[in-house]
This record gives sequence, structure tokens and C-alpha cells, in this order.
Amino acid sequence: MNIDEQFESFLAELGVEMEQPEERYCNGDAIPEVSIFQASRDHYGVFYRLDIIDHKPELRIMIPADKGNTKMDIYLVRLSNQLPLNTSFTNMALYEGSAAFEHGREATLQHLLYAVAEMMKQLFWAGDLQYMHFPKEIEVYPLLVQDKIPNKKNR
Repeated sequence: MNIDEQFESFLAELGVEMEQPEERYCNGDAIPEVSIFQASRDHYGVFYRLDIIDHKPELRIMIPADKGNTKMDIYLVRLSNQLPLNTSFTNMALYEGSAAFEHGREATLQHLLYAVAEMMKQLFWAGDLQYMHFPKEIEVYPLLVQDKIPNKKNR
């Protein structure tokens, strides 16, 4: 059982059923090439998960919530296809460099991911979370949101 299945099982025990995200923006079976967890320095109780999946950076933002069994909201942030940074990760993955480059490839990817994630975080916090309006350079998808997803009859 992978970590996503374990988390879904944990939530089910609490009586929470996760919505299944559309395949177009979330592939739960993809294995991250690089994965980093960090606590926010600027937002109390917020945690970030940074991943490179399918040669693209992904940022998951876990925000404390006052309601719901999990007491947290989770958002997936991706770069817009308008930004050329998406192709940078693909180009880095395809590049076959010297032995010295290959030796430092993973550390290089981690540093690149940190830098891009900092930009993604700034763009996320510059947006309007209540109305899900964000700068055009990012795409934001709610993965687990307490009391903010309208019920089906209001959609």
C-alpha cells in the first residue's frame, strides 16, 4: 500500500471520503523523482510537499483548518504551461552529462525544485484562496478542502 492509499485509508477511518481528483491533474500512481517536505517559515502550521513528478514540479500545500475530521486543507499547485520552467525539468532529465554532472544530478534537481517551489508558494499566497483565483503562472487544485467545496446542487 503506497502513502496515498494509506492516507485515504486513514481518512476513511475518520469518516472522511476523499474526492477522486480528475486524472488530468493528478496521477496518484506516479512515483516522485524528488520529494521534499518542509514547514512554512511564514505561515503558522502550514506544511509543504515538493515533488518532481513526470519531470514537472508539484507543490502540495497543507493548511490547518478549524473544521472537519482532518483539520487541514490540501491544495495541489502546478506551474502553468505558459511558463518555460516546465520544460527545464524535462530537459534536465533527458540530459546525459559527464560523470561529475551525473554524480550531482539529484542535488541539482533538489536545489532547482526549492527555487521553483519558492516562486510557486509566493504566487499561491498572492492569490485569493476563498474564490480560487490565482496568478496565471500557476494552476491550483483543491485535493482535500473542509467546508469550502460547494455541494453538488450548488455547482
